[in-house]
Amino acid sequence: MPDFRIAYRPFPQQQAYFRRKVNMPSARWDDLMHGEHAHGFMAAGVARMDVLEDIRQAMQGAIDHGEGWPAFQARMREIIENKGWIGGAGDESDARRAWRMRTIYQTNLRTSYMAGRWEELQKFPYLRYQHNTVTNPREEHQQWNGLVLASDDPWWDTHYPPNGWGCRCTVTGIGKGRMRMLGKDGPDPVPGPSDGDPPPEWAYHPGKAARSLPAAEAFGRKVMALPPEWRKVVLDDAQSRRVEWFGDWPAFVDTVRSEIAAGAARPQGAATPLGFIPSGAVGVLATGRALNGRTFAPVLPQTALIATTDRAVYHALRDAKFDDRPQLRELFAEAMRTAPEWVARADAVLWDPELSALLFARKAADGRYLTLVARVDMLEQRSKQPITAAWVRTLEIYGSQALARFSLVSGALE
Repeated sequence: MPDFRIAYRPFPQQQAYFRRKVNMPSARWDDLMHGEHAHGFMAAGVARMDVLEDIRQAMQGAIDHGEGWPAFQARMREIIENKGWIGGAGDESDARRAWRMRTIYQTNLRTSYMAGRWEELQKFPYLRYQHNTVTNPREEHQQWNGLVLASDDPWWDTHYPPNGWGCRCTVTGIGKGRMRMLGKDGPDPVPGPSDGDPPPEWAYHPGKAARSLPAAEAFGRKVMALPPEWRKVVLDDAQSRRVEWFGDWPAFVDTVRSEIAAGAARPQGAATPLGFIPSGAVGVLATGRALNGRTFAPVLPQTALIATTDRAVYHALRDAKFDDRPQLRELFAEAMRTAPEWVARADAVLWDPELSALLFARKAADGRYLTLVARVDMLEQRSKQPITAAWVRTLEIYGSQALARFSLVSGALE
């Protein structure tokens, strides 16, 4: 059996891509498709979350420590020995089991590697396709070897590797100087359509999908379409996964403050996911019966995704709100700096049926509640990528009595 050892060292972008995925049970291999894989982790037919988490940890270990196929296979055999075959098909042959384990290993290793690579490659004006398969090479992939196209060419949206099961192709970044060394005055002609290569399930860009709001929203829709018991375990798992699209998010909030102070606010419509609606809130929304005795028309959000835009940050920190109260302004700024954690660790989540909004409240030192207001199933037209999500619109401050008029769906008010 070939040893699929990686020929590179693990790197932070690859590790972060895999670490932030949300565990999702599945019945079929295609329960997630295309960019949805950038936001959810599954293994075909694995419905038990404890087994899925074991597989995930085995894969995370391989990614974090550069482990080859033999080490990963040993971990998987231990999982099977302790908990049974991962797909429940106990009559499978040893050869088929090995094939399935190898597929899990290769697929997650290659997609995470190429998604992480994109973080740097997108800075180059051109990309060069590199075919690496030694045995049983794919004819189309061989023909693309050496192809140079602009890094923003739409061809990469469907042909950025890997381009199939077991594909080991990659790309390299090409600057203008390197282009001259290759004897090229510009990019090559874009290849015409090919029949079934890449296969439909592989015709996406894992690097772009990792930072695609539409892909995150699509994953959020898949989560909401799950059976209630599966949906709950996925949303519970999501609360432990920090969504860190912008590692410099706190610095961005500080920049907004500086621009407001200088009278030069410049919102661009930049958007970021903050997390997913908590399972407890979803359960109460579906029944229409709040924890504080209030009732409302039941609602099941279309997508579990919570997101915000830079415009919401500007709105929350606008000068007019504070009336020369610098301590309050700093309190609001700190809340926005920690918005992802705020959503995941709210003291209470409430429902405003008039606005169709979730209120994520945390108690401040003075006894009042700082509250992020997210409009559920709202189509945000002013972002660069208009999608439907629970969009955080602003940050408000409430007394406990003022919050008590809303329907409590998760947590508690003091």
